[in-house]
Amino acid sequence: MLFAVFLASEPGSCSYSMPVPSIANDRQDQFISGMNMVFSGREENRLGWGRSAVQISLIFGAGMIVAAIVGLMVYLFRSLRRREEDRSQSDNLFLEESLKCGLTEDERDKLFGLLSHQKVMATHTIFQSLSLFEQCVDAEVASLLRAGGAEPDGHAEQVLSELRRKLGFSHIPLEHPLVSTRNITIGQTGSLFGKEGNRPLFNKVSVADNNSFFFAIQYDVDKEEVYRMAPGNIVRFIFARQHDGLYGVQVRVANIKEAGSIDLLHTMDLRRNQLRQYVRIETNLPLRLRLLSTKDPDKSEIQRGQLVTTRMSDVSGGGMSFLCEQSLRLNDLISLNFDLPGVSFAGITGKIVHLTLREGKSGALVKHHVQFVNIEPRKRELIVKYVFEKERQLSQWR
Repeated sequence: MLFAVFLASEPGSCSYSMPVPSIANDRQDQFISGMNMVFSGREENRLGWGRSAVQISLIFGAGMIVAAIVGLMVYLFRSLRRREEDRSQSDNLFLEESLKCGLTEDERDKLFGLLSHQKVMATHTIFQSLSLFEQCVDAEVASLLRAGGAEPDGHAEQVLSELRRKLGFSHIPLEHPLVSTRNITIGQTGSLFGKEGNRPLFNKVSVADNNSFFFAIQYDVDKEEVYRMAPGNIVRFIFARQHDGLYGVQVRVANIKEAGSIDLLHTMDLRRNQLRQYVRIETNLPLRLRLLSTKDPDKSEIQRGQLVTTRMSDVSGGGMSFLCEQSLRLNDLISLNFDLPGVSFAGITGKIVHLTLREGKSGALVKHHVQFVNIEPRKRELIVKYVFEKERQLSQWR
């Protein structure tokens, strides 16, 4: 039978045919269906990984923000703690300096209260800073005057004056520039001008009193022309300070006392003109000199005791210079005789401190720079006054 079936299935045999199921079509459908499932699964996997990446990025970004906030908070906390430590250390130094200066508890509290007018972290620096002290006092006085009118507070003045004394700010060294008109010493002379113009209202005035609230100037009513002024007027006080410079301040009149006395409000706006130890002014006045001593007389071009006549090139409270064809030597001591308007100077001892060669019309000239030696304070003041007057006159033409 099998043989018959085999024969029936041979090619070319048409006598018998068995029905064959369509297996290929079913398998094809299964294969395609399976592939669709595979690719569908991969797509789902791909979409699933994308959502996870976004979530991770958001979580990472949020973590970075939180870390930054925490870092900032730590930094601010440490900065605040460091600032508090610095402030505590400065307050301790403030207390130590207060004890060194002998401040009472009330004075210490008052000084600490003055610092409230300025934004100062290092409170102890007020013991070393004249500028800071004056700024605090200036603000305190302005506040007291606004609260109490034009009359100063006597108790406050006493406390401020005592603080100034104990901190060592009562007397400013001559080589230290003034910071406030509160630093002007009693007896300082100068001239008083109006708000505008170069003609002085009073040629010579002197500081008669100086406290924390006002400084008072006086003038000689018999020698000065009376000029009427009222509280609130603006005036300019110009004065020359020895070893320092020429000062000019614009201040407001506080009170008019008895004849010849004026109270002026303080200011920290001081204009200072000084490049040397003394203000120097050019001049061309006759000068007579003699050589007193020299270390090498054999090489000196001028003999001891020989009278030399020449002219001053400039003069200041500290010395002068002059031109001469004959040259003196460094450290030579000479005797100087010269006249300034209204006053004569004889026998002023000077020392040669510098020599420079200058070309003149008739040949080479030597400029001698002289320093006054042991000059009397009264004579130096007269020279300074002359320099001041000349400077003021020259400024009128500038």
